[in-house]
Amino acid sequence: MADPTIQTFCCHNRIRSPPAIKLMSEFDTDGYIVVCLVSSIFGIAGAIYQIWIRHEDGPTHHAVRRRRGGELTLSNQNLGRQIIVWLAVADLCASLGVFIRSALWKYIKDVLPPDSDVDDTTNVIFCAVSSAWIQYFYMCTWLWTLCYAINVRRQLSGARYALRTYHYYVWSISALLTGIGLTVLYVPDADCHNVHDMTTAYMRILPNYVMTYGPMIAVMVANPIIYYQASREVDRQLLARFSQMSNTERDLMTKFKLKFSLINLVFYVCWLPNLVNGIVLWTMWYSLPFPMVITVWYIMAITNPLQAFFNSLVYQKWNCRWRLRRQTSSDSSAEARRRNRTSMVCNEGTPLLQAKTESPSASNLHLNQPSVDLNPKPTRSINSCTLV
Repeated sequence: MADPTIQTFCCHNRIRSPPAIKLMSEFDTDGYIVVCLVSSIFGIAGAIYQIWIRHEDGPTHHAVRRRRGGELTLSNQNLGRQIIVWLAVADLCASLGVFIRSALWKYIKDVLPPDSDVDDTTNVIFCAVSSAWIQYFYMCTWLWTLCYAINVRRQLSGARYALRTYHYYVWSISALLTGIGLTVLYVPDADCHNVHDMTTAYMRILPNYVMTYGPMIAVMVANPIIYYQASREVDRQLLARFSQMSNTERDLMTKFKLKFSLINLVFYVCWLPNLVNGIVLWTMWYSLPFPMVITVWYIMAITNPLQAFFNSLVYQKWNCRWRLRRQTSSDSSAEARRRNRTSMVCNEGTPLLQAKTESPSASNLHLNQPSVDLNPKPTRSINSCTLV
């Protein structure tokens, strides 16, 4: 799991407070390690499915756009798919880190720094590097999740960012925040347990918590807002395109809202326990409710690596796209005849309108005339979704 508390366990353990000793003993148990191994295996499987197994149609003339200089660029649909793939790549790296660290803790008992004055430099380095690896790639998953939401919102408004822009921000911001937090924690002597007052604790340990939980909280707050705006934009575009809300449009709108809600739900389920753990540790350190803290730790050991598995379920191609299709003359006449029959049925049920209508022949003539403005006409056939 990705939690700043584990990174403090990687420091030299020459001076330790009783709460840290009790938490450390529970963290190093076989039961906890097995839970991490099993959940990380599911996470690895979900990421592999998302990257290599999930079937997607290859690039077509709809998937790429050619700039004036001849350079091919990703379309909005393919750009969303690429963001999902890179989210899965970051998830895969993080789950692999959890699996390798847990396996070594399971079969090599002396991986964690020992509680003694012996030289434990090797243990400290391995523990710190593995924890930094896991934290970095999980932070990347948080930012890729935010990038997907931003891409959905901008796609609906007709704007977009290039994929390299997302790469630049995700990898660099994650590296910067992870580097700052761990540098303050470990430099110069990796002796973060030697804390004698609250001022030292705030200066040495708190920055790593802020650098870790800051992006997590930002995504928790920003994503629901962005998806709410995207849902309203979808509603507006459906009304502008079809001028009414039939069952087809309502079904399409429901699918959009359901996917947005599931994406947010998965993120909260996977990472809200980490936030609860941090609040409890910092507010109740000298009177910790150990059963509660240990329970939250086991929940984190399950939900954090399972993010990749859950993402493979919610980041799926929908069966809910509306598209523009050029109608043939036969299609136009058939649609006109259908509208004519619907109009006559409505008139029969509304005498108030019947007195103001034209004769049947005139009405048929008017309705059967093809409309130039509706060519190409919007169809309500729901095939596949442009928002991957």
